[in-house]
Amino acid sequence: MTVFTNIFQSYFAPLSVFRKRIIYLSDSELFGILIIGCLITLISRFPDMYAEALFHGDPLIGLFSATLVAIFLIFPLGLYFFSGIFFLVFRVLRIEVSNFQLRLSLFWSFTLVSPLGLLLSMMELVNVLTVIEVVLASLIFIIFLIYFCLFLRVCFVQNMQENKKS
Repeated sequence: MTVFTNIFQSYFAPLSVFRKRIIYLSDSELFGILIIGCLITLISRFPDMYAEALFHGDPLIGLFSATLVAIFLIFPLGLYFFSGIFFLVFRVLRIEVSNFQLRLSLFWSFTLVSPLGLLLSMMELVNVLTVIEVVLASLIFIIFLIYFCLFLRVCFVQNMQENKKS
């Protein structure tokens, strides 16, 4: 199955797809998931970049270059940094989740909510009320947190079952 099929099916049964397909990925495939999420985010930024270039007079190529560097270089580094921080916090709290499982949950959650950024970008293009944009951005972040916590729970339960078998 492709990542895009897994994303689409995850909207209907996220835990099932995560348990059956995603949790068995290797580290190289995990980075691929992160890059696909970044690519979807970059594509979802096009309408907003175009509107900003049109209305504010900023050069489109400059906006695209800055967005490209931010999404493909800085954002993945930030996600790796936060996964390291979460791993240290979980170690202190003695929660049994591996660094790979933590990154897997974080990256897959990001990839699942990245298409929702296109909706947010389109709303900015249509010039809806700022309050609605903030509510939608907050809702996307809450959905990200819910997915992240659900996927961490699946990893935690899997680790507990493996420990009982040993």
